[in-house]
Amino acid sequence: MYEFDATVNAMSNQELVDHGNKMMDETDQSIERSKKVIAETVEVETETAATLKSQTEQMSSIVNKLDFINFSIKKASKLVKELGRQIAIDRCIVFMLFLIVLGVIAIFIVKLVNPNSEDTHDVPQLAPSVLTNRRLLWNPNQGFYNKLV
Repeated sequence: MYEFDATVNAMSNQELVDHGNKMMDETDQSIERSKKVIAETVEVETETAATLKSQTEQMSSIVNKLDFINFSIKKASKLVKELGRQIAIDRCIVFMLFLIVLGVIAIFIVKLVNPNSEDTHDVPQLAPSVLTNRRLLWNPNQGFYNKLV
């Protein structure tokens, strides 16, 4: 600090004014550079804010789409489970019908192979033989009406 005072004392008034003007010019140039940096910073900040806003909107849109997809997947999962149940029920019905058809075919085969067999009377729900249970109202040997006894 003493050196500055000594340098200032050695300078003339005109030199001091010129030195002060030079320092003010340098300060003005520094302020102008700072203003440019601030303006560039504000511009970059504005662009960054616009980009962030756009990206936030995109993220919001993506989140909404993901929510919709998640809802659709849950709904589809429930539908697949319901379809699985329906298919299982349909398969059971088809299997039962298959067993019934096999039973009917087995009865027809038994009747065709041995139509007079007495063993077929023991088959449940098999129609009784027409010849063994038939009673006529008129028998040429007994008269017009048969007795039901």
